[in-house]
Amino acid sequence: MFSWRDSMGHIWPLVKNSALKFINDILQHQGFGTTFGHSFHIGGASFLLAQKVDPEIVRLAGCWRLLAYEAYIQAFELVASRHISGLLLSA
Repeated sequence: MFSWRDSMGHIWPLVKNSALKFINDILQHQGFGTTFGHSFHIGGASFLLAQKVDPEIVRLAGCWRLLAYEAYIQAFELVASRHISGLLLSA
């Protein structure tokens, strides 16, 4: 699905390890820490939930285990409600 072109013009698939190395090289060059694939897994789930995708669909699509997913959903709902409250207070 994702790919990149090297200096010789060859097209290579962008696999998880290569993508994380590329992203982490940029982050480290800018003085930030590194990231792990799980960060994108959580971010993708958060994005879909914010778009009002059915939580069961998100769980199945992300291959989440039920208990881990339920704990994550509760944390997401808490953070989202605090964020919305802050937006309403600052308006």
